[in-house]
Amino acid sequence: MAFQLTPSLLVNIPIFLLAASLAGYGGVLYLREGRRQEVLAFATLMTATALWQLADVLRRLFTDLSPTVWVLHLTLVVLIPLFTWSLVWFALAYTDSSQRRIRVVWGLFFAHVLVIGTMTALNPEFLQTVDGIVYQGPMTVLNVTFERWTVLDRTFTTAETIRNLYHHVIWVVSGAILVQYTLRKRADVAAGQVASLVVGIGTPIVVRRLMSVGVLPLVLPLTDVAFGVLAVCLAVAVFRYRMLDLAAVGRQEFVEGMDDLLVFQNDENEIVYSNPRAREVFEAGEGWRRMDESNFFAPYYDRIEAARGNETTRYNTIELDDASRYFNVKRTTIRTRAGDIGGQVTTFRDVTELEKTNQRLDQFASMVSHDLRTPLNNAVVQTNRLAQDQSDERVEALQEALDRMESMIDDMLRLARAGAEIETAEECSLGELAEEVWGTVETSGVELDCHVEDTTIEADPVRLFQVLENLFRNALDHNDSPLTVQVGTLDERGELASADESVGFFIEDDGCGIPEDQRDVILEHGYTTNRDGSGYGLSIVRHIVDAHDWEIQVTDGTDGGTRFEISGIEAR
Repeated sequence: MAFQLTPSLLVNIPIFLLAASLAGYGGVLYLREGRRQEVLAFATLMTATALWQLADVLRRLFTDLSPTVWVLHLTLVVLIPLFTWSLVWFALAYTDSSQRRIRVVWGLFFAHVLVIGTMTALNPEFLQTVDGIVYQGPMTVLNVTFERWTVLDRTFTTAETIRNLYHHVIWVVSGAILVQYTLRKRADVAAGQVASLVVGIGTPIVVRRLMSVGVLPLVLPLTDVAFGVLAVCLAVAVFRYRMLDLAAVGRQEFVEGMDDLLVFQNDENEIVYSNPRAREVFEAGEGWRRMDESNFFAPYYDRIEAARGNETTRYNTIELDDASRYFNVKRTTIRTRAGDIGGQVTTFRDVTELEKTNQRLDQFASMVSHDLRTPLNNAVVQTNRLAQDQSDERVEALQEALDRMESMIDDMLRLARAGAEIETAEECSLGELAEEVWGTVETSGVELDCHVEDTTIEADPVRLFQVLENLFRNALDHNDSPLTVQVGTLDERGELASADESVGFFIEDDGCGIPEDQRDVILEHGYTTNRDGSGYGLSIVRHIVDAHDWEIQVTDGTDGGTRFEISGIEAR
């Protein structure tokens, strides 16, 4: 079998290499990033393009008629349909269509190959009539002279014209699906991505239509050039406009419909995306894209910047519209795969109702603190005077009742403030704070076993103190001595956790424990098994844990007592 070199190979080989590279990139991306179907469809589309170009390379290398015609039929029967239906698959997968539609696509592909293959086997000239080979050349391209080479002398039949039109309609429909989706769902990259798709898919359609009607000669590799344009345009869409990096339609609709405000800024502090809720609140006009963030957020920019820049606070609440609305602001840095800063995303969570509830709680706490304490203090003073004149069991019972009322008021105030927003969070040494709290608790006959060493967490130190104090008191109030209370990290190590790690700690005793059927209710407000208890202590612990966005769980202790596990804490 003889081979030849033709000028067309200068077109076919680079296009084959580009398409194969894109197919390989798609395959790697599919395996590494969640096996998304749209990525697999893209890789298949590029594989079909590469195989089509490889077939054209082989067809132009052969000089004998028989293998050349065989490769031509393979292209017409299998490779072109594979490209067409891969394009449909990619369009449907990219727009998150149902699996049922995608299965139908592959069913149509196999039916297509079966029908065209059968007709071609029965009549080899069903699609194209091959009248032999003709010679072309010589020709000099890029200072390289090509002597004479052979090409097929072929003519399109009516069936081939219909088949071409059929493929072109499918290509147009697929391109329209992609373009419509991009314009509707991905406005931030619409112009560039749409241009890439229109030019890439449109060029092969136009060129092949002109060739099928005889305007362009079949002997020139114009189809290959057109598919080179397609491969280049898809490469631009993938690498320049992040075509495969964007979320699918379901996730995109979620972002568009969410109540939270979402704003993306690039590394030059220009707005590149904002969801409808953000544009509504900040009254952004049509020209919001590429707007400087100070103009987008005006007139609240100073408040937002101050809240975002305060790294010592866990939550940053700002007021909009003269305190009629409140938002928690959080800024997250976006990094590229190379680790460089690519921009920032700022989220605003509406906490208006929570803020108003906290205000009502503050008013309630103020009322309890002032309006109830005044008559209580008067009652305590009068009772103490009565005890000096007449000390008996009734007076002692009255004093105990007043002490219990005062304790209940203190617990109610703590409960009212426990779930309030964490305004100031600091780096707290868990071991040092546990030792400090233990020193304030009456611990006769009880031992503290603390094994947290250098573990440091970010928390409100006052309320973390309350958590430890209430859990220590709970162990002391519900168990007899001797008793050991242990404090440790959940991973049972005392080393400092990394900044990216979520840590936790536990407090457990070796006492009598808590029945399993009561573990779900002991953290509820007012629950107690102690006649003298208020039932607020563990409820306060739960509210403080919730305010920090932590989690608390009650389980068995190592030695049969009770164990409280607090997890989901940011390590420092």
